Amino acid sequence: MTLLLSTTVTFAQDSTEYHPYFTRDFELGVGVFLMDRSLELRVDGNDPGDNIEFDEAAKLDNDDVTGALSFRWRFGEKWGFWTQVFDVSESGGAVLTEDVHWEDVVFKEGTFAEAGFDLTVARLFLGRKFFERPNQEFGAGLGVHWMEFDAFLQGQILTSVGDSEFYRGKVEAEFPMPNAGAWYAWSWSPRWLFTARLDWLDVSIGDYSGGLLNSQAGVSWQLFDHVGLGFYYSGFIIDADVKKSNWRGKIESDQHGPLIQISGSW
Repeated sequence: MTLLLSTTVTFAQDSTEYHPYFTRDFELGVGVFLMDRSLELRVDGNDPGDNIEFDEAAKLDNDDVTGALSFRWRFGEKWGFWTQVFDVSESGGAVLTEDVHWEDVVFKEGTFAEAGFDLTVARLFLGRKFFERPNQEFGAGLGVHWMEFDAFLQGQILTSVGDSEFYRGKVEAEFPMPNAGAWYAWSWSPRWLFTARLDWLDVSIGDYSGGLLNSQAGVSWQLFDHVGLGFYYSGFIIDADVKKSNWRGKIESDQHGPLIQISGSW
């Protein structure tokens, strides 16, 4: 019985000589993103306004927990396709500690205002391997980040005749941000894997101009043959100017923090 068990274990180890990342065509990941976040907006009227520190103005929580999805598909000898999606939203209210300019209206210091936002990011990336070994690889490619964003600010404003009235301002946008990217993967055992990736670009497209930085690095441990558990640190930064008919201004957003992910490969 002992000899049979030893033979079975040895066979299992030999059949998984390399980490599944390098041998499987598909991988689906579901994770939790524990982010530290900041958001600044500018909503111009007839004249350029000032940046609104959204989190501070409405006393929004800077710490968010959100879900994240990822998918990887290897095809051909050297090609791969990746997708990642996450969404973050927050709302709240507070007494303003300073005047806030939104287009051509002013939310006065000392009045109560409510604010909220929602940001959805979908990453699509197509890459090619340029260096590979049985337990490591390096590649680069091109991708696009599709973003949907909306935000509102509401409360009492001061009118031109000196009265106050309720006002709700809202902006929204959907736009793509193309990018170049690269990744590296290295496995020192059939169960352990280190990966790192970086997407970056600074472009001007139609009504939008600016840049983004999307990065992630960490390790994963293969729990079972087809199931792994990953621990990563992720960061996403966007700095974009908007020149649409319903919103002229700017968005600056920074989300970073640990990502814990369970993945299945086949």
